[in-house]
Amino acid sequence: MRERRPFFRVFTVTRQEAAAQQIEAAIAAFHAGQFAVTITLAGAAEDMAPDKENGLWASIRDNPNRHIGERKTWVASLNETRNWLKHEKAESSRALVAFEAGVFILRAMDKWEPWTPPMIAFHDLWFSSPKLMRPEDYVPETESPPP
Repeated sequence: MRERRPFFRVFTVTRQEAAAQQIEAAIAAFHAGQFAVTITLAGAAEDMAPDKENGLWASIRDNPNRHIGERKTWVASLNETRNWLKHEKAESSRALVAFEAGVFILRAMDKWEPWTPPMIAFHDLWFSSPKLMRPEDYVPETESPPP
């Protein structure tokens, strides 16, 4: 039977379940090429969790070989796209890149376990696809791909 009163439905979820729903929806959006949705949902799921010592985000954030010296500026750079999606910014458009969207999913997944089957499948796809691990392969749509 089809629900005739959809606005009266109530679901109780734990933080873990809510984060898993967000990550799974981010993965589906990633595969559909909806990177704004991917980054927004994955970022929300990641923010729901406490920091994970020695986790993926900590290793990226605290990388001694980072390109930007000051930590606060480095973190702002890493979160620039997510923050652009959340806050009013001067630039009216932005290139959204598959590689960056995928990293946001992995950052969120790293903080939430156990992983669901879609998360495991995404992890396996990510690490079995060499092109996904090469950000230089991704160029904005207005540019020609590398030869």
